Amino acid sequence: MLNWREIPFVRLLLPFAVGILLAIQFNLQIPGLPIAFLALVALQLLSQKLRGLYRYRWMPGLLLTAALLVLGYGITLQHNELNHDTHFSKTSLPEAGAMLVGEVADAPALKEKWVKIELEISGSGPDADSLAPASGNLLLYLERDSASELLAYGDQLVLQGKATTIEPPANPHAFDYGRYLRFQNIHYHAFVKNGSWGLVKKHSGFSVYGTAISLQHRFTETLRKHLKTENEFAVGAALIFGYRSEVPEEVLTAYSQTGAIHILAVSGMHVGILFLILNFFLKQVKTRHHYWRWAKAGILLAVIWSFALVTGASPSVLRSTTMFSFVIMADAMGRNKNFYNTLTASAFCLLLYDPYWLHSVSFQLSYLAILGIVYFQPKIAGLWVIENKPGNYLWELTSVSLAAQLMTLPFTLLYFHQFPTYFWLSSLVLVPLAGFEMGLGLLLLVLDQFWAMGANAVGWLLWALLKFGNESVLFIRHLPAALVSGIWMGGISALLLYLSLGSLMAAISSRKFRWALAALTLLAVVGISFAFSEFRHRKNRQLTIYSVYKHTAIDFFDGEKAWSLIDTALEAKPLKYAAESNRFANGINAVEMLHLEDTTALVGDHFFYENGLVQFYDKRLFVVSGPVAYDGEEKVKLDFLLLRNTPKVELEDLLQIFDFQLLVFDASNKHWRVDNWKAECDSLGVSYFDVDEEGALVVDLKE
Repeated sequence: MLNWREIPFVRLLLPFAVGILLAIQFNLQIPGLPIAFLALVALQLLSQKLRGLYRYRWMPGLLLTAALLVLGYGITLQHNELNHDTHFSKTSLPEAGAMLVGEVADAPALKEKWVKIELEISGSGPDADSLAPASGNLLLYLERDSASELLAYGDQLVLQGKATTIEPPANPHAFDYGRYLRFQNIHYHAFVKNGSWGLVKKHSGFSVYGTAISLQHRFTETLRKHLKTENEFAVGAALIFGYRSEVPEEVLTAYSQTGAIHILAVSGMHVGILFLILNFFLKQVKTRHHYWRWAKAGILLAVIWSFALVTGASPSVLRSTTMFSFVIMADAMGRNKNFYNTLTASAFCLLLYDPYWLHSVSFQLSYLAILGIVYFQPKIAGLWVIENKPGNYLWELTSVSLAAQLMTLPFTLLYFHQFPTYFWLSSLVLVPLAGFEMGLGLLLLVLDQFWAMGANAVGWLLWALLKFGNESVLFIRHLPAALVSGIWMGGISALLLYLSLGSLMAAISSRKFRWALAALTLLAVVGISFAFSEFRHRKNRQLTIYSVYKHTAIDFFDGEKAWSLIDTALEAKPLKYAAESNRFANGINAVEMLHLEDTTALVGDHFFYENGLVQFYDKRLFVVSGPVAYDGEEKVKLDFLLLRNTPKVELEDLLQIFDFQLLVFDASNKHWRVDNWKAECDSLGVSYFDVDEEGALVVDLKE
């Protein structure tokens, strides 16, 4: 059993995290929070004198819990930039257009048509003569040209444009990018074309983060010189320095589907590898002088924090760097180290700095993975004792993957809806490779400065290892049943699974059957919930017209099967982004694709399509892509009439041909034409639905 006195930060973290969650959920301003916190701390200190009275033994703990809850709530309110009186949305009317001045807060990202910039606002106003001090972050998209491509961290810009709030997803169950940005403290974005912005001044002077970005750029260019092939350079830059901008989509998908995406996202594993490499060399210094302990600690701290900055300071890197900092300092002071206390202490410190990291997927998964490894790995490894060293090493490495996967599985299913069955195999290959690749990468940076021949040799070896790793991932990806996808799990089911895991850990530690029974009961509840979901899905009948910019996409759900009607120009990636999560949520496991331009009739169970006309059970939909030729005497009865791709038709002509219940405009139409159609509908009393403005149209057709 754990000794709770050895892990005080576990007890401190829980009420602190609850306070953060309450502030995120309600965001209610409560006057006097700082005074309440100080009063609770003072009372807690005074209550220490009551420890001798048994009947009041609960009071110090209760007061400390309340103080930490108030602290978590208060710093989260303060962290939310919308709660600041100086936020630019309160000093001007950004939606109406305003003059904004700000500084580039991160390295710009080059997109196909835009340059994406995180801008830290310092001033705003209706015009240049009325600027007032302001604060806040703005996600800025500048039209890409030679000037915007040269912008860098620290440059100061002035712009005139409309800053708008980031809308929720237009399609059901789609990824909520606006919510993701809100937890980056970004609540507005703006698209600014050439001529509406200007460079006030280039960045000058020294800054730690600016220097880190410059070093990252310099180091990646060194890698580019030695790694000539695209995939190997992209993976090498991502693995060693966290530079993922140039990783091809196919490579990202392959690593994700084999459970190896953490290799491309610089994480705690990379910091741990760097720590082990450096610590190995420092241990070769044979001295017992007490000053060396502190010098060693200083070197380790300087290197791992420099690495964290150069790689972008992601939550997982900061978590690991903070945790190793605690370990290093405890070692230098000769203190005992409890890993659980160190882990939660690092989480506490990071959440003090940025409470929104509690909602970061990277933050959550990295902590859960390390907790799983520390607790479950020795127990899993002990299940099979292998006498020979190579076999034992492979089993130890496999047990690490199993432990991490066990602890992160509920959130993996919740967030990504897939399970890579060969994650253990990819880890066996890629984790050892990552250690060698990082070491070679760092050596390459040193040798490139003064020994070209040695740098070329190391560069070739690094390329060969990266090539082998990439080919291994592609091979594993194509193994039979390599990926189980389409798993839809809700937050309640994920919570129940974690409660089951917690009960299992309690059962192992206490050796009491009631905890094992609790774990099995919770697991059974999740299983029953999934069974009911499957039963509901088999009765599913739904029509969904998605919002896909400049395109048409319609799904017809019938039980666990779907027919998808799309235009031929629609590519797989935007269709996946719009429709995949909705299909998963509805239990769809088979999709038959057909194109609007197809002239051959398609007949299926309860489904018929020919030349724009769809019959799905008793519902009829007709898709208008251009002028409609019809010489019948009676009107065609429809439930839905869909206009797409701005057809050259008049509403009055359509009313002469069709008798419909609802007119639908999808996202492929031009805005000005839709506005004209809407005005006609209002005058004629016709019901309509604008997918581009209102989001996807979802019609439940169940009886």
